[in-house]
Amino acid sequence: MKIIRATADVITADLGPDNALAINNALNEICNGVNLNDWDFQTRMGVDREQARAVLRAISDAISSMKQQRLTEGKKW
Repeated sequence: MKIIRATADVITADLGPDNALAINNALNEICNGVNLNDWDFQTRMGVDREQARAVLRAISDAISSMKQQRLTEGKKW
């Protein structure tokens, strides 16, 4: 992983397959695997469950695109 830029409003990063999967799997586990009530989720994560799920959907979609491109290029997934 490489941080490209960090500003007051956005962080831009390059994520390889392993780092993208690590983030995806961690978000999936906290959103879907751990049984926390909404208050505990917000307290532990600093965002509500729907916001975390939106990030999970975005990273999952990006991973699907990355996987397809890698396989098309004959790269290992």
